[in-house]
Amino acid sequence: MNINSFTAFPSRATLRAAVVAPLFLALFLFLAAPAMSQLGGELRPGAKHGDWQVLCEDTPVGETCFITQAAADDTGEPVMQIMVGRLEGENVMVVYLPLGIDLRPGMLFQIGDTLQREFPFQTCLPNGCRVVARVDAEMLAAMRAGTTFLIGVRPLESDRVAVIEGSLMGFTAGFRAISQ
Repeated sequence: MNINSFTAFPSRATLRAAVVAPLFLALFLFLAAPAMSQLGGELRPGAKHGDWQVLCEDTPVGETCFITQAAADDTGEPVMQIMVGRLEGENVMVVYLPLGIDLRPGMLFQIGDTLQREFPFQTCLPNGCRVVARVDAEMLAAMRAGTTFLIGVRPLESDRVAVIEGSLMGFTAGFRAISQ
């Protein structure tokens, strides 16, 4: 897949990144609850860094924190939740997307002209599909230097591709806060 050839959903207007607000925090908790419940911790919101919100939880091995952001379409319909943090000594990114997408081509993640990566879907749950990806040094550097990122997915039974734009404003400070 190439993000430059992507077009938006035919039935949706342009997607925009949204600062994490109570609606999106509720979406995150709804989407992430099945995955996070395995750790047994209660999620606590922390400081905001630009367009990123810190969330932390207590786990059997101590406190785990990550930064998160959500996006919605022009009608307010949630279309993406992204989390970045450290898990077992590795930098990881978890992206939740709505049902109704073609899983075969996976998800495309792009930052400007500097980085483009394809990731497979890990699983779909009743409330959405999840991508889990390792964030290597090159990807982390691109996220720190960039201002926006694009996520591309293909709706099921469509030749068109939806592009979701997110903000990297505050990413560096947020990631630094959870990595110390």
